[in-house]
Amino acid sequence: MRRVRWLWHRMASAMRLLFPLLVAALACAPSPAKAAVPSQGRRLTIVAINDTHGALLEVAAPKWIASSTESEIGGADWFGGYLEAIRAEAKEHGGAVIVLDAGDAFQGTLISNRFQGRSVTDVYNALGVTAAALGNHEFDFGIPVLKERIAQARYPILAANVFLKGTRQRPDWLRPSTIVDAGGIRVGIIGLATVETPLTTNPALIAGIDFVEGGAVAAQEADLLRSRGATVVVISAHAGPGPPENEIQRIAEAVRGKVDAIASGHHHVSIGPPPLVVENVPIVQSGSKLQAFSVIELALDANGRVTSFAVNEGSLPRSGGPQAILHTYRGQPAQWRGRRIEPDARVAAILRSYDREVRALRETLVGETRVDLRKGSGNDLLGNLTSDALRSGAGGGLKAQFALQNAGGLRISEIPAGPITFGQIFDLYPFDNEQVVVSLRAIEVRNALEAVLHHGKGPMRVSGLRYSIDWEKFGAGSDPKGAPDGAIVVRMVDDGGRVLCETTSCGRHACQSTCAPGTYTVSVTDFLVSGGDGLTMLQGAPKRSRGILARDIVVAYVKEHRPLTMEVLGASQQPRWTQTGSARRVQMGE
Repeated sequence: MRRVRWLWHRMASAMRLLFPLLVAALACAPSPAKAAVPSQGRRLTIVAINDTHGALLEVAAPKWIASSTESEIGGADWFGGYLEAIRAEAKEHGGAVIVLDAGDAFQGTLISNRFQGRSVTDVYNALGVTAAALGNHEFDFGIPVLKERIAQARYPILAANVFLKGTRQRPDWLRPSTIVDAGGIRVGIIGLATVETPLTTNPALIAGIDFVEGGAVAAQEADLLRSRGATVVVISAHAGPGPPENEIQRIAEAVRGKVDAIASGHHHVSIGPPPLVVENVPIVQSGSKLQAFSVIELALDANGRVTSFAVNEGSLPRSGGPQAILHTYRGQPAQWRGRRIEPDARVAAILRSYDREVRALRETLVGETRVDLRKGSGNDLLGNLTSDALRSGAGGGLKAQFALQNAGGLRISEIPAGPITFGQIFDLYPFDNEQVVVSLRAIEVRNALEAVLHHGKGPMRVSGLRYSIDWEKFGAGSDPKGAPDGAIVVRMVDDGGRVLCETTSCGRHACQSTCAPGTYTVSVTDFLVSGGDGLTMLQGAPKRSRGILARDIVVAYVKEHRPLTMEVLGASQQPRWTQTGSARRVQMGE
């Protein structure tokens, strides 16, 4: 079945990313108790989701995984149906269920952004979410709106490692942890934000806040929760396993013997099979956009202490990996351990109410494409489209000689051939970032292209220029973050073939480059100008702006260039970037 193959591929891809971490973790960690569904004693079931990004509605499965019987996946109402089945099973066995969200719940879709996350919070309230971690994108609507969501939520949004800048004082609107009574089991829950927040969030939105390493803080918080009577302690962390930093492994090592399970997020990967266990602590992550969830089952002794655990036992499409929120499976209604899944009617009613307010806008036709628009290599058609739009001056925007579009700003991987709706452009470009045109020297443009590669978020999508990444020529692949300027992007030319910058030699700490004189106008977004994705060199650059949303410029460009073709998108030309060799893996979250 195509869907199963696709999900297995995604999980396999995630495990290739995680393999070095797994080897190291399992080599140094004590062997866990046998991981089987507890059959005796009390059981605490943890259901974990992460990186919902406002994806409350079911979505059509991409055409390469769809079949005649299985064409949708996800949906908060369907997730609610799975929760009903899991809770019913727990009740039969005298167990209890908690639901953890590992952050980045709000930002990303029209049904969420139009209401600044209020719709997501209403849905989470109806689902009975127990607690959530603070994700980096929870700040995207500003701290005043975040405070509103915290007040609205009937569950705590937690982060123990967030402090007022230069102090060890936490903001008065944010809690580090909580203790809940789950069917008589006292469960301590610690929330953690990622230390990458200053890089992955508009710095202007988090001024005055520090994000510190979570491990030591979580260990202290775990001791405090135990002293207050918690017999089980878990972490919900918006932090993931992306090497080389392995933030979630550092956290797990720091809380050894103090914490029983971790729900993680931020990297949008599906962990397992096999399960990830670090220092005898099971760690789960379930992709993104509410298309899957993970289950950790903890067996407890008479004192409420954990004696063994099981991770994603019996999940589909493959036991040991996250449970996909399938509506059908192999042509039959979806089930959870023999219980048929039906959408949660209360959640469905909430979704209908919000969807009525945005449906007309979401379905508004803005253009047409005759080719599938996908993210990918140097002829990334979604990247070409958005960077060309930013450079064009469409929709009243400013024209520029070049344009830079960060890959992390593009939030979906495909717009299929056919009509293009406003909702599709919104899903691609959900952030309310404004176009800004900066004046930069050629060497500064080159350094901006390298900055995202240093931080694992590249390659940058570009318009008006082409560039070459070479990890081998000057040995940059062995240490991407420490490579000197010019060691990674070794050549940059404009569309006419004129060399803008070329690296001639490199030493250990510096490179020699020949770069064109003068300055160039470069169209970017205010996120990048604020230093996002590590582009601090843009912060002091001369700039102009008309206050127009980059998304509106893309919509105008699509309208002006309908239908989009390979020629319009520049795919018939040379790739806009090429890459030689590979780097020691660097990955930032989303």
